[in-house]
Amino acid sequence: MFEYGICNMPDEEIFYKQCAALEKHIKGLEKEPLLCDVDNSLIQIYYHGSKKIKVANSYYAGEVYVESDFDLEPYFASDNDLVIAV
Repeated sequence: MFEYGICNMPDEEIFYKQCAALEKHIKGLEKEPLLCDVDNSLIQIYYHGSKKIKVANSYYAGEVYVESDFDLEPYFASDNDLVIAV
């Protein structure tokens, strides 16, 4: 499991920017419906084949983060609009 801390506090704008960056840089993602938890945390799940990516704007954890079954950094290695791993 690969984990990436994106922002050390919940931030909806950064959450959506992270989702957009993943969709732009990783072709073939299948996007699940956006989930909203009881505390208004947002969770976006993607699948790339059988591999899962979870983007969360978590009020419980107090951060925006990404969990992935595979390393995402190579997809962003040469781009300046990198949001992941800020």
